[in-house]
Amino acid sequence: MFKRRVLATIGFTLGAGIVLISLPPTLFNPPETYPVPTEPTPSSTAGETSQSPSPSVSPTPTSSPTAEASAKPTTSVSTEPSTPQIISRIIVGNIYPAGVYGDVQVQIILTNGIITATKALVFPDGDSRSSSISALAIPILIEQTLAAKDSSDIQGVTQASYTTAAWKLSLQSALDKG
Repeated sequence: MFKRRVLATIGFTLGAGIVLISLPPTLFNPPETYPVPTEPTPSSTAGETSQSPSPSVSPTPTSSPTAEASAKPTTSVSTEPSTPQIISRIIVGNIYPAGVYGDVQVQIILTNGIITATKALVFPDGDSRSSSISALAIPILIEQTLAAKDSSDIQGVTQASYTTAAWKLSLQSALDKG
């Protein structure tokens, strides 16, 4: 029984690893922010030079006190394209019974309303048969859930009908919370 539980855990871990590998890399990197460029301020007296913080810009002399008085402060606006805001939430579904075999609880990550990751927090593993069925069914249910993107309408696994039914209910409860 211990061997089967270890094999079930390994199978689940490999399935979760495949899901993580298939996620877009943008989920792991924070969105880029671009610094807003600032203009150097003019010096207060004529004839002096001001230097900008950048070493590649040479100092520029101010032309006359009248030019300084007429110079108005300007605000520089970045012309870089703005990156869309990514909103991700981790949502845990309710626990539902999978017949007499155990319970199922699903966790999803919603990114901008689309399921980008999922895993089973609770699954049937009370005996060796339940463990082996879960080890085969859960990676398939994860794959189907990711393909459904924003729905609990998945095909399921034929020989894991109780686990599939409980998975769908838990998944729908998580989506309802999202």
